[in-house]
Amino acid sequence: MLLLSPATAHDLPALQAIERSATDLYYEAGFSRAAILPRGAADMRALLGQTTILLARDGDDALGYVSYYPRGPYMHLEEIAVRRDRQRRGSGRLLADQVLAAARADPQCSHLSLVAFCRAAWALRLYDRLGFRPLSALPGPLPHAELLAELLPEAGAGEPRQVMVMPIAP
Repeated sequence: MLLLSPATAHDLPALQAIERSATDLYYEAGFSRAAILPRGAADMRALLGQTTILLARDGDDALGYVSYYPRGPYMHLEEIAVRRDRQRRGSGRLLADQVLAAARADPQCSHLSLVAFCRAAWALRLYDRLGFRPLSALPGPLPHAELLAELLPEAGAGEPRQVMVMPIAP
């Protein structure tokens, strides 16, 4: 049975191991190792200090995490990472559902947001099933859309990415 708990500094080795394992999927899909690097210790510590991170465990076995934070009227899903040997078993969905629950509980939140690599078909399929749509495909402007535009790296910086959003039903 999966148990979710807030990650702490004590969990840094497990978070980094999950990150390295999940990043391997990108390399297997043909992404450049120079373009996509797993988060190092300093980056993971910063993520832990700046976002909410929930760690998924099966007993003592850490198998995935989700990181998110509020950004204006958006709850931004920074990352979902699941170990390669534990993917395709619903863990990513369970982690995403926790972010959705946090967004629904926040009265200021109107949308979930995330940034996805355009070539990461497996991630795009998950996000589509969850209800995310590319920002560019939405019929009209969103409130404070400039906050979303700031999430993208500068044009030409590595792999192409897109902002995706999902409205939060009241």
